[in-house]
Amino acid sequence: MNRPGQFKRRNYFINKEFQGRYIFKYFLIAAIGSVLFMAVFSFFSSNTLSISYDDYQLQLGVTPLILFKKILSAQWVFIVVGGGVVVIATLFLTHRVAGPVFRFRRSLNEMIDGDLSGRIVLRPKDESKELGEKINEFNLLLSKKLSLIESANLNIEIFVHQLKKNMKDADMDISSFEPLLNQILESQKNISTTINSYTFTRKKV
Repeated sequence: MNRPGQFKRRNYFINKEFQGRYIFKYFLIAAIGSVLFMAVFSFFSSNTLSISYDDYQLQLGVTPLILFKKILSAQWVFIVVGGGVVVIATLFLTHRVAGPVFRFRRSLNEMIDGDLSGRIVLRPKDESKELGEKINEFNLLLSKKLSLIESANLNIEIFVHQLKKNMKDADMDISSFEPLLNQILESQKNISTTINSYTFTRKKV
């Protein structure tokens, strides 16, 4: 448990599979783009000559061949440095998506288990806030309807018992009605059991 004021390390790798897949894809795009640039440059400069002064030697030759080592060195630097920047940027961007996906999945699992009391709270820069609000709205609306059903179900039990009492007080023969009334009470108990299997915020009706 974190104490008040204690530094809490932020976990950017919330969904390793999801984030890792996108990081690899964007890194691959950057690497392919770098190699493609080198190929295009070599193609358009294949008919040109360049002069290179390297290690006290003056060289003259076709541009791609003369500059191949330099271009290759620069490309590797770009792939390593640029790839690192792409990885970090993708990690931060996917964190804004992976976080809400994780919370949605946890909330939906709770809903499947019958818990409607939870709320999805997203960070200010997270994506899919509208979806989170819709899920919260659904849970709240369903909780209100379950409260109404619970209240109506409780009234049914009260009315049946009151009807039995009134019929007995009036010396009426309830033997022909009792099986039906008992069946109503049994159905009422089943409904109550089903409602109690859910965890939700009960509203006063």
